Amino acid sequence: MMKNFMMTAMFSLAAAFVPLNAQTIEVALLESAGDAGAKATRTSEIIISGVLDGLFDAGFIGTNARPMDGTSASFLSYVPGLGSAEAFIDYVIVVFAEYSSAGPVPACGYRLVRVRDSRELARGTVPAADPASGSSIDIDKACVKVGKAISAACGVVVRGVSASWRKYGHEKA
Repeated sequence: MMKNFMMTAMFSLAAAFVPLNAQTIEVALLESAGDAGAKATRTSEIIISGVLDGLFDAGFIGTNARPMDGTSASFLSYVPGLGSAEAFIDYVIVVFAEYSSAGPVPACGYRLVRVRDSRELARGTVPAADPASGSSIDIDKACVKVGKAISAACGVVVRGVSASWRKYGHEKA
């Protein structure tokens, strides 16, 4: 009994000094499907799944919306809506997947946008991953790989912004 009390007291004391600050990140994917149609939407959902898997593995809370039709202009002008702020979303990763006849997995552009002030914190492109074969399993693996690369790039930026916030009481990014 005393051992359980001591363990509980020790964990409670440790929790008081460790900042528990989970960041919530939403994934919004815009797609330009071209001739791919419904196949593009399925592939886009798997890319989103890869992003969410990467976020979860890195300790973030991830959520997403369904893929939406979009253009490069709508991708560049995307700002988080009031719904994201009301849902306590901290950041939005906006992904633009432009499908072409080059292969089943698109190259994806991404932007990391802070919800609070709609400031863009990062931008980049992840090249299309070549599937090992034409099988749907290998295509899915390549899509997940692209998604995880996006989450890894954005996760580094979010961690840096969070660390500067804790260290200095303000953001330097």
